[in-house]
Amino acid sequence: MIYAALTGMARHVMRELLTVRVRTVEIRSPNNFFTLLNSEPGDRIFLTESSTTDIVPGTTGLIAGIRALQTITHRTIQSGQDYYEESEAQAARAQLQLVGVGRVRRIASFEPGTPLTLDVDEVKYCDAR
Repeated sequence: MIYAALTGMARHVMRELLTVRVRTVEIRSPNNFFTLLNSEPGDRIFLTESSTTDIVPGTTGLIAGIRALQTITHRTIQSGQDYYEESEAQAARAQLQLVGVGRVRRIASFEPGTPLTLDVDEVKYCDAR
């Protein structure tokens, strides 16, 4: 199945999503921000610890559904006697719910300014009797 990807996720975020199954993340990275900007609640995405350039067939990660999505703006103001500086940064908050574990089959699309999309197989674990 084709999924948009969030790459370079912190190991502790991935572990927490595995154990708690629901986690809210705040994304500031431009590549990941574009991914969430083009997503909607109900969509499924693929999360991996690997950076965008390190993803190859066989890379593992988590498949998660987006429960809620919000775009926010952070404003920072610095001033002194002789200067006034204001800056803004956009971020996205997404509440994710674990669906399963996945493995990359192939890279479907990797164009600048667009979300990285991957063909991912869901990995099923079965108990042998």
